Amino acid sequence: MRHRNRSAFTLLEVALSIGILVVGLTAVVSVYMVALGWSEEIRVDLTALQTGRIVLADAGVLADKNDVPLGLTNKDSTAKGWVNDYFVVRSFNPAETTTLPNGAGDYTEVRVQVYYGGNDSDGKLAHQLFCHQVILPEYNP
Repeated sequence: MRHRNRSAFTLLEVALSIGILVVGLTAVVSVYMVALGWSEEIRVDLTALQTGRIVLADAGVLADKNDVPLGLTNKDSTAKGWVNDYFVVRSFNPAETTTLPNGAGDYTEVRVQVYYGGNDSDGKLAHQLFCHQVILPEYNP
C-alpha cells in the first residue's frame, strides 16, 4: 500500500485565516468611520469660520429661517440671524467704541459667534471671532 502525500488546509488553519481576515476588516471599517467623523468636524469648522468672516464684514447678510433678510447693518450693536444654516450673533459694545475724527466712522471690537445645529440657546458654538473694525458712517450693507 502506497501513501499519497496530500496537500490541504486543516479546519484549524481555515478558521484561523478567517479570524485574521475578520479582525483586519473590522480595523479597516473602524478607521474609515473615524475618518468620516473627522471629515464632518472639519467641514463644520471650516464653513463656520468662513460664515463668521462673511458676517464680520457685512451684517446685512443675516436672514431669518426662511432666508428673508433681516435688514441689519454693521451699526446694530447686536445682530442675530442665519447664514449658510448657521446661527450667527454679531455684536459690539457701543460704550467701548471710539469715534474717529472728522466723522470717519467708529472704531470698535466686533465679536462674531457662529452656532451649529441650532441658535445661541440650543446650538453648539462652532466658532468665535474677534476683530477690531472701523464701521464707516455711510456703510449700510
